[in-house]
Amino acid sequence: MYDIYYVGNQNSEKIDFCKWPYMVTGGDLFNGDYDEVEENDHVQEFERKITDKSITIEIRAVGNEFRKAVDYLEDVAEKDIINATPGRLYVGDSYMKCWITGTSKDRWVSDLDSISNSLTIRSDYPYWISEQSYTFLKQSQSGYISPWLEFPYDHPYEYSKVRNIQYIQNTNYTASGFRMIIYGPCINPLIRIAGHVYELQTTLYDGEYAIIDSSTRYSKDRKIVKIKMDGSQEDIFNSRNKSSDIWQKIPAGRSIVSWNGSFGFDIVLFNERGQPRWTSL
Repeated sequence: MYDIYYVGNQNSEKIDFCKWPYMVTGGDLFNGDYDEVEENDHVQEFERKITDKSITIEIRAVGNEFRKAVDYLEDVAEKDIINATPGRLYVGDSYMKCWITGTSKDRWVSDLDSISNSLTIRSDYPYWISEQSYTFLKQSQSGYISPWLEFPYDHPYEYSKVRNIQYIQNTNYTASGFRMIIYGPCINPLIRIAGHVYELQTTLYDGEYAIIDSSTRYSKDRKIVKIKMDGSQEDIFNSRNKSSDIWQKIPAGRSIVSWNGSFGFDIVLFNERGQPRWTSL
């Protein structure tokens, strides 16, 4: 059995569909197809448009706990709908950004301890995403790891050996979008991955960090921001090196990563598939 659960965007509330009072009994999460983009009766490429999926679950509990379970599911789903911010539906190690937009209950008379509920899942980004996270630590002048760095992100990092030239292994079969978090203090941080330059022409002071986020293929949702000591954000999109594409995806396979070692940074790869993986990474 796969772990299947929904995490709401608003308060990270979790609905576990593999643990009572909810239990998945069916659905079409492993089904799907692509839409062709054509021109002059020739297929140019394929894409996935707004897609509906379904999950059938059983809700079962006793007395008031049953009623609470029904309300909790719909409360979590509706918060994301009202705010038009997708939650995440997880299947195993991968997730899809989506909303729970509809429910269809097989019976609703009172004094029941269980019902069957068919949920409609809608996504405008119907790709299943798995994450790979890497950390590259600042080097001290002696070549050892500097112990000052504390990361505000909690990821299952894969630590590389500390030197100016290291490697990243993208296990996906195609290039991947990414989130890069660069930690100050540093001036004009520059990172090369597979020979490509990712550079911010700005200053990050001690305790500040910058985020380059290309985790979506939609350019309007991409961002480059500086997080200051007080937690406020500053848009630094215009501080990017404009002669090198800051959004260029990380290629599949093994890539050399190089930088001057004076700062630390994280890279999170977002590997996309049309359907959830049947095996863990």
